[in-house]
Amino acid sequence: MHKGFFSFREKSALIKNAFIVDKNREREADIFIKDGIISEIGRGLKRKTEKEINASGFIVIPGAVDIHFHIREPGKPYEEDILSGTRAAAHGGITSLLMMPNTNPPVDNPQIVAFVVKKAYEKSKVRIFPTGCATEGRKGEKISEYGLMKKEGIIAVTDDGRAIKSSFAARKALEYSKNFSLPVIEHPEDPELSGDANEGILTAKFGLTPYPAASEEIIAARDTILALHTQAHLHLTHISTKGTAEIIKIAKEKIRKYGINSKITCDVTPHHLLLTENDVDITNSNFKVNPPLRSEKDRDYLIQAIQDGIIDCVASDHAPHPDFEKIKDFSSSPPGISHADIFLPLCFKLVLDEVISLQKLTELISYNPAKIFGLNCGEIKEGKWADIVIFDPEKEFVVSEEIIFSRGKNCPYIGRKLKGAVKKTIVAGNIVYDSEIDE
Repeated sequence: MHKGFFSFREKSALIKNAFIVDKNREREADIFIKDGIISEIGRGLKRKTEKEINASGFIVIPGAVDIHFHIREPGKPYEEDILSGTRAAAHGGITSLLMMPNTNPPVDNPQIVAFVVKKAYEKSKVRIFPTGCATEGRKGEKISEYGLMKKEGIIAVTDDGRAIKSSFAARKALEYSKNFSLPVIEHPEDPELSGDANEGILTAKFGLTPYPAASEEIIAARDTILALHTQAHLHLTHISTKGTAEIIKIAKEKIRKYGINSKITCDVTPHHLLLTENDVDITNSNFKVNPPLRSEKDRDYLIQAIQDGIIDCVASDHAPHPDFEKIKDFSSSPPGISHADIFLPLCFKLVLDEVISLQKLTELISYNPAKIFGLNCGEIKEGKWADIVIFDPEKEFVVSEEIIFSRGKNCPYIGRKLKGAVKKTIVAGNIVYDSEIDE
C-alpha cells in the first residue's frame, strides 16, 4: 500500500492516558506505536520506546486526511513550498494530504511527479500523496499519461483549478483512469458562467460578476452522468450548492438501486459550512474563493447533506497567495483561502455548534477520505499508520498572522476567536508539530 512521501523514518512511541475518539467508538487506553504503525491499544501498557507521550486531559483522534491541498512548488515556492505547506498542515492536525497538480509547470508528466516526490522526501512534515493532471497542461483536451505518473506516485488525477473542459476528454479521463484504479477529482465549474461572487446581493449591490449555482451544477451533472455511463470513480470536490448535493444524492441512489459499478464521492470545505455570502466583505479579498461563498439556503442544505451521508468528506482546499496578490481589489484578486493551520479547529466548530458529533467529524476528515483513496489510516486501530492528533477541546485562541505557518496569510478568519487547538500532531510515530515547542 502506498505510504505517501515524507522526510523522516518511522519511529516507535507510547501514548499514555489517551481518551480516543474515532468513527467507531470512544474509549480510554494507551497506544503503542512500533515502527510507525499502531501496534497495540490497551490499558496499562508498558513498553520501551523512543518517546513516551502523556495525553491525559486531551482528546486523541486520527490525523486528518486532507484530500484537497495546494502547494505552489514547483514554480512558485516563495508562495508555498513543501516545507511551509506541510508545517501548516501539521499545525492544523493534517497528517496526510493530496497535493493538487495546478502548479507551474503543472504536474502532468512523470518527470514532474518525480520532482514533487524528491522534494517531499527532502522536506515534507506529513505524508504527501501527489495527484496528476487529468489532461496535458490542464487544457482539458488530451489526457495525460496516467500509468507512468502512477508509477512515480500519483493516487488520483484532476485538472483542479478548472474543470476538464471537453466532455469527450472528461469521458476518456474516466474510462482511462479505471485501468489504473485512479479516481478522477473534478472541480465542477463552467468558466463561461463563473465570476467573482455568488449571484445575488453581492453582484447586484456591488457590480461584481456573477458566479451562479448553475456554473457548478452543469459540470456536476455532466460528470455524474459520464461516471455512471463509464462505471468509473468520480470525486466532486469543494461542492458548494444545494443543487450539486441533490445531483450527487440522485446519482448515489441510482447506483444503489440498479447496482451500477460506479463510485461517486464528494467533499465540502469548512468555509462553505461556516460562512455564507452574508459574511463577505468586498474590501477584504481574503473572502474571495472558488467556488464562492454561497447563500444561507445552500449552506443549510450542505449541512443536512453531511448529516444524511450524501457528502463524504470535509477538505480544506488550502490555497495560499502572497500579500501582493491579495491586496488587489476583489475582482482582480485570485481566489483562495489559506487555512491549513486552523483546519481542525475550524472543523471542530461544527461539533461545538452541535451540527455533528466528534465521531462524525473524524469520519468526515479522516476515515472516509482514507477509505475513498485507499490509505491505511483514518482510525485509531491496530495495524493502521500511527498518524494521530492530540487535541485540546478547551483551549481558545485568536487567529492572527503570527500563528500561521503557511506563507500565505490570506485568511478571512484573522481576528476571530476559535475554541479547540492541536497540541501534538504525530505522523508515523514522529511528533511533527508540538504546541509547546513550535509556538
